[in-house]
Amino acid sequence: MPEFAREYGLAAAAAAVSTAAGFGLFSVLTLPDLVMVYLVGTLVVALRGRRGPALFSSLLGVLCFDFFFVPPRFTFHVEHPQYVVTFIVMFAVALIISHLAVRVRTQAEAAKRAEVVAETEKLRSSLLSAVSHELRTPLAAIVGSASTLLQTPESAGDTRRDLLENIRGEADRLTRLIFNLIETTRLESGASLKKEPYPIEDVIGTALERVGKLLEGRLVETDLPENLPLVPVDPVLMELVFVNLIENAVRHAPDAAIDISARERMDVLEVSVADRGPGLKPEDLDRVFEKFYRAGAAPGGAGLGLAICKAVVEAHGGTIRAENRPGGGAVFRLTLPRKGSNGR
Repeated sequence: MPEFAREYGLAAAAAAVSTAAGFGLFSVLTLPDLVMVYLVGTLVVALRGRRGPALFSSLLGVLCFDFFFVPPRFTFHVEHPQYVVTFIVMFAVALIISHLAVRVRTQAEAAKRAEVVAETEKLRSSLLSAVSHELRTPLAAIVGSASTLLQTPESAGDTRRDLLENIRGEADRLTRLIFNLIETTRLESGASLKKEPYPIEDVIGTALERVGKLLEGRLVETDLPENLPLVPVDPVLMELVFVNLIENAVRHAPDAAIDISARERMDVLEVSVADRGPGLKPEDLDRVFEKFYRAGAAPGGAGLGLAICKAVVEAHGGTIRAENRPGGGAVFRLTLPRKGSNGR
């Protein structure tokens, strides 16, 4: 039903309810008191609708009051001229009330829009600040390594290789950051997922390959039973979740082993990524998934990785939470439904 039809329908309903209330109160209220009942109905319409439906409610209230309650009743004939003045005053008061109510509503909506704009600008500023900082680091490393490489003689093979490795590593880091930003925007715009039944061990394996350079010299233990069920996921996005979780573990527990495990729990698949780092403060447990929130003092990170993990997992109908491990360290547990339809 079109919006204008609903609003005019509300005006008619308000007049009907006011009339029904008038019949119920006719024996105990005077005619001037019944006028107030119709004014209340007009106020309700004005607070919920626009000026047109409010004016219609005002006119309908006068007509109903005249027809049902002003003698002679059930006719539009007016026996005493004084009631004409009553109608005029009633209509004028109803117009003023409706005008003021619509004005208040319009101002409230304008204030809400201004608040949304201000929040958007604040978010944009935070995003630009975080992104500019995070982009500056790998770009500076790439430029610096490339400049040094140009000045290094070809005979210095080991040095040139180290510089090239640094360029590649920082370029990969830059690529992941940009991909995080793109996917965050895509999810927030309501884009659908490309789900298909997929083995979670393949997703984890691909993620480990993508961050292979980060994991050099690091012990990674996986506990992925062979009989794990397929789960309906968007493999590209789910791979991004594990890349971000592994990078987070590397950043906050640089010298500790990383444990990745998966278990079937009733109608969900539970996967955990754990480390033996310093763990999380109690106040960080619920906030680590907020955009731009950075827990601890570990260098790097724009505060987007865990936020996109949460967005992706929830888009799949799952859950993700952070906990502290007994004996030290943090663990991130996510659950994915074993059954689900394509898309969102």
